Amino acid sequence: MLSLTDSEKKILDAAKKVFEKQGYTGARMQHIADEAGISKASLHYYFRSKENLFERIFDETMSDFMELVSTWSDEKEHWEEKLRNFIHQFFDFLKTKSLLFILGEINRNPDLLLSRRKKSKPKAKFISYFENLQEAGKLKSSNMYVVYIFMHSLCAYPVLNAGLFQMTTGMNNHDFEVFMKNYPDTVADLLINALKRGLN
Repeated sequence: MLSLTDSEKKILDAAKKVFEKQGYTGARMQHIADEAGISKASLHYYFRSKENLFERIFDETMSDFMELVSTWSDEKEHWEEKLRNFIHQFFDFLKTKSLLFILGEINRNPDLLLSRRKKSKPKAKFISYFENLQEAGKLKSSNMYVVYIFMHSLCAYPVLNAGLFQMTTGMNNHDFEVFMKNYPDTVADLLINALKRGLN
């Protein structure tokens, strides 16, 4: 990916905030210019349209995500440590990147992802990694598609639905922050134990 100037970074950061708050459809170039503290003319100089801005954010986010999930090709760590570290990294990614907004836009318009998908459709490295461990007799048999869905769901739900979760549990902001600090290890423990027992 091409390196960004300071002005482009500032604009993209502003665009992410506006997109995440208002959605792609509701966002306007004037809103993004206001958030970045620049004129609309200056915004158009760097990015000619809302579509160009979204494409840049989409590609940057997906590139960062693919870099994160590519760690499953590295076999230096034991699988338990690897899974635990990945879950912590995945939580950080969900909280600091635009992935949840991007997922919402993909759900709204599946062609965003389909247009970027390669003709070949390789399995997610997470699935292949654990299937290889099972074939080597290092883990009991599990349906890795189910485990993969569980991992994504358990990680994304409290980030995506923080307000609803707090409302229905009666947690205040402080209690929720304490809960979330320990939650990634809870998810890791749950998945590690499930994989040791076998999950089908």
